[in-house]
Amino acid sequence: MRAAPRAASISAAVALLLAAVWVLWPLALGGSTTYVSTHGTSMEPRFHTGDLGILRAADSYAVGDVVAYRSTSLDTVVMHRIVDMDGDRFVIQGDNNDFLDEDHPAQDQVLGKLFLRIPHGGQVLGALRSPAVLVVLGLVTVALGAVVRRPRGRHGARAARRGSAPRLPVLSLPLRARLREVTMVSALVALAAGIGGAVLVAMPSTQTTSSPAQVTQQGQFSYAGNAQIGTTYPDGVVSTGDTVWTRLASDLTVSFTNTVSGPDLADVRGAMRLDVSVASADGWSAYLNSSPDVALDGGALSATATAELDTARASFLLGQHFAEIGTPGAAATLVVTPVLATVGTSRGVAFEAGAPDPLTFSLDAATMRLAAGATSAVLAPSTQTEVTVEEIVPRRLTLLSVEIPISLARIVVVAVFGLALLTLAGGAWIGRTGRGDVADEFMVKHAARILPVAAFEPGPTVIDVADPEALHRVAERFDTLVLHHAGADEDVFAVRDVDATYRFVVPGGREARSRPPVPVPVRVEEPGDFTAPLPVVAPAPQTSVNAGLWGRFA
Repeated sequence: MRAAPRAASISAAVALLLAAVWVLWPLALGGSTTYVSTHGTSMEPRFHTGDLGILRAADSYAVGDVVAYRSTSLDTVVMHRIVDMDGDRFVIQGDNNDFLDEDHPAQDQVLGKLFLRIPHGGQVLGALRSPAVLVVLGLVTVALGAVVRRPRGRHGARAARRGSAPRLPVLSLPLRARLREVTMVSALVALAAGIGGAVLVAMPSTQTTSSPAQVTQQGQFSYAGNAQIGTTYPDGVVSTGDTVWTRLASDLTVSFTNTVSGPDLADVRGAMRLDVSVASADGWSAYLNSSPDVALDGGALSATATAELDTARASFLLGQHFAEIGTPGAAATLVVTPVLATVGTSRGVAFEAGAPDPLTFSLDAATMRLAAGATSAVLAPSTQTEVTVEEIVPRRLTLLSVEIPISLARIVVVAVFGLALLTLAGGAWIGRTGRGDVADEFMVKHAARILPVAAFEPGPTVIDVADPEALHRVAERFDTLVLHHAGADEDVFAVRDVDATYRFVVPGGREARSRPPVPVPVRVEEPGDFTAPLPVVAPAPQTSVNAGLWGRFA
């Protein structure tokens, strides 16, 4: 009853395999599929270097299709998008390009239209083509074949019986079953580690990273002047931070010192000056004067510019402005603006620094003082210019939020691969310690359910099943054990269910292993027709186990 579903499953699997082969068969071998491993940035952001594009030939192509063609100008396969038609030829352009491709291929020159994109698939495909991966796959395939090999036939059993090969100590069934599982897992681990190691070997050992570098221009304003000695200015000096009474002060100057700092600065040069202007609250402004230009070169990273603060001229211009517009005078501001042009390199990358904020004084008919709310930060403005530095550094991989160097990852993968191969070889070698026939294979595979017995009494009805797996399914259905009796001429496996005994006989017992195993046809025997009783030996001193259900065990 299981034949039809099994045949249907096999047919579906074969059909699926044929469909996959038909879809993925490469163009170079007569198929209609082209594989393109992408390079460069022409198709970003959809495609990046190392992605894999799978394209299939189509009957027609239209504007908007991503297609591949062999470029005669570049002598390589190009995958770009159709953006226009030029008669019967296609106009092609990369999504990230601002120019058209030189080639205008006709339809018969197009290899195919994009069918599937696989991120990083090109890198994996390139790694799988390497000789190292092919060798690894070959070794693991051979090892897997050795692990899942079919039981030895008559020649192997006869050779083992003649002693032509050294006999290894026979291990217990549970231990051999566990070794079988370990061997299979080791084979899978070796395969995964081999492929992973090959991919790691194929990956470049370095990578390009971008890191920001800050170039800082730190400024410092100060002002000074002379004043009439008196109650207002006891020492006759105007200093930074003081209120300036314009009637008493003279020779006022403002200075600005600019210092450039940053990582690995080189070839720093530029010029600086101070511009002084006056502005009223209604939006009017006028230029007063500038300081001389000061060069920033010769390896110096600091320079100072000094300008005159002519408050008398500022007041005169303000009075003229208010007289012209016919309004009374109001508060105004005196603005000192640093004008800088600073260039250089930081960590090998060129930069052009920005200008700092100006210094503002409030100005009225009697005084000049720092603008309301002025703090030390106003007197020490700074600007930061960010420089993006690209460096070639050892490649690092991220695993569970932990970054490890690719060199360490390669060592770990190689160690895992070697350990898995050793475990695989050891498990396969130790796994040879059995008889190697159908009975032995069945016992190792289902060691947890096998119960060796010296003798048992079959029920009134004996049913011979077609194969040992069918007997195992019966045992699973009844949730019971499979009894095993190793006779001189045959191995008998049985499952007892009240009145019925399900049995499978493997010819070639302890004395005759050379005959190939032959499944016994299914038959049902009545109690009086049972003519081939199992050999019975004298009961052991131990008592039976669940005799009512299983019969008598010795």
